[in-house]
Amino acid sequence: MRDEYNDAVEKCGCRYETRWIESGLHNFPEKLRRVLQQELDGVSASKVLMCFGTCGNSVIGLETRDFELVLPRVDDCISLMIGSVAERMRINAEHASYFLTAGWLRGERNIYVEYEYAVKKYGEELGKSIMSAMLANYEHLALLDTGSFDLGPARAESEMIAEKLELELQIIPASVSYISELLTGPHSPERFFVFPPNTRIVNLNL
Repeated sequence: MRDEYNDAVEKCGCRYETRWIESGLHNFPEKLRRVLQQELDGVSASKVLMCFGTCGNSVIGLETRDFELVLPRVDDCISLMIGSVAERMRINAEHASYFLTAGWLRGERNIYVEYEYAVKKYGEELGKSIMSAMLANYEHLALLDTGSFDLGPARAESEMIAEKLELELQIIPASVSYISELLTGPHSPERFFVFPPNTRIVNLNL
């Protein structure tokens, strides 16, 4: 979400210290939790804003120190950019969608990288068959147009990927408004989890 976060920072004029987490850690929730806790343990501030979702419950077990922790009430970054979990569910109810952004296209372990790996390792026919099985529940490849990147090149690349994966490309309007809300407040309980100092996260209900 680097494009979207930087866009929101520019729009709201917030100049907070920012710490980035390697996106690939999302594939390893336990390791992600350890890295997040290490980052939190090194904080010297009264409040921490996590531009994050619950992300496979990787935030369960995290402990705040002498600071308040604010976390968007969403399951992952897709819902954060779409605006809510409910909106993501509505889109998926219409067409089961695999979501992506320009940042996703730059990722080292995205689904197209996996496709290329499968074709290289198993040959085109078997590789495509493996990917078709993996994506059997999806109908669309959904590119989120957050307004934070040049849509043209991202659309062209997404069209190529959609054709390879035999999915229909869909452009979904999205924004950085939720991220801006995180940065500026207010942090209403309907939209955010707010954990007081010296608290251990034990349960999250979206």
